[in-house]
Amino acid sequence: MVVQLRSIYYPYCEMPAATFEAFLAAPSMGQYYNANIKGSGSDGPFDCRTHRVPKY
Repeated sequence: MVVQLRSIYYPYCEMPAATFEAFLAAPSMGQYYNANIKGSGSDGPFDCRTHRVPKY
């Protein structure tokens, strides 16, 4: 998944489909993103530097 925040793109890797679906269905996508996707520090739960990048 790639998220755009203020013209900067942030890639997230190895995200389960259920997490992505919950993000889209959340009453507040921003709150869900901050609580479940965005990491603390440089290594978040789906950071592409530490998780496998998908092949397209």
